[in-house]
Amino acid sequence: MTRPYRFVIADDEKAVATGLQNQLESLGYDVIAVVNDGQRAVEICRRALPDAVFLDIEMPVLDGLAAARQIADDPGTPVIIMTAHGHPNLIDQAVEDGVISYLLKPMTTPSLQAAVEIAIARAREIQVLQENVDHLKITLRERKLIERAKGILMSRKELSENEAFRLLQRQSQDRRIPMAKLAESIIQTDELLDSPSQPVGPASRPVRRPMEPPSGE
Repeated sequence: MTRPYRFVIADDEKAVATGLQNQLESLGYDVIAVVNDGQRAVEICRRALPDAVFLDIEMPVLDGLAAARQIADDPGTPVIIMTAHGHPNLIDQAVEDGVISYLLKPMTTPSLQAAVEIAIARAREIQVLQENVDHLKITLRERKLIERAKGILMSRKELSENEAFRLLQRQSQDRRIPMAKLAESIIQTDELLDSPSQPVGPASRPVRRPMEPPSGE
């Protein structure tokens, strides 16, 4: 059996927060914290990592939109904004701040459940997309490292591109390390060999002149 969704509620109107908590719990969800300002919501989300957080816009200390920016970025908890105002500018700002869903008060229980399910699904889609982007970035970086290492081997060992690639493959298998890590090691060694070294012989020591006798009056 899957665990119920866990939520945080941040609203400085106690009656509204309590009503929302009762609605969510009647739907089988868990409300793990109810707070009355945005800053506490940010702190709890970082600590408890809920499935989503409900934020009122107008709150003391830190308003809902400012809190949404922090929570959406760190730790990445989905944000559902609640407000009695449906002004287009507020909605646009909420979207820019990383808000997943925007609910107008008062909320009926069926509309709340639909909003929760849609918000969680959208958040998961966004997470998958972000993971794919991150994977592509890593893959691109690894390919760049391997291409650069191939060029170094081609130059230093006078190999063809295929020979350099096969050498990388063979060394990667023999040493049991990823090709990208091996390529990075080759690049670092090449940079070390090409860096100008400091002379350490006698020429590097300062010239000491013999002391001259003091001149007479």
